[in-house]
Amino acid sequence: MKAAAALAALPAPPAEVAVPAIAPKDLNGTWDVTMFWSPTEPPSSSVMVLNVAEDGKLTGSFYSSEFLEAEYSLRGETLAFASVTTDGEAPYSHSGRLVNGRIEGQTLSQGRDFLMIWVATRREEAAPAAG
Repeated sequence: MKAAAALAALPAPPAEVAVPAIAPKDLNGTWDVTMFWSPTEPPSSSVMVLNVAEDGKLTGSFYSSEFLEAEYSLRGETLAFASVTTDGEAPYSHSGRLVNGRIEGQTLSQGRDFLMIWVATRREEAAPAAG
């Protein structure tokens, strides 16, 4: 009896740790962005380029402006990033999350009372020409 009670008191073996289905490299590439900048106007479009580094840093560009600063973070199944660009007059703060293969994000134009919602889809890379 004592042995059975002692055995029952032991902690359960650790559950296997699931490997995340997403990885930082899933942000890499060229993304076509649909920007919903006005509730009364049709959306506009732009391009975003993302390249991750192992140290949590991100390089790239959005709306033809190189990132001044950018980082990404993976927590469980949530892969998110934030970046800052400028148009020469004011900074823009961007953030997005990878959700079901696309990026859902927003951009704040600092000091201009402007918050834009956007969605990005990965651009298909051109296949190499057959040689």
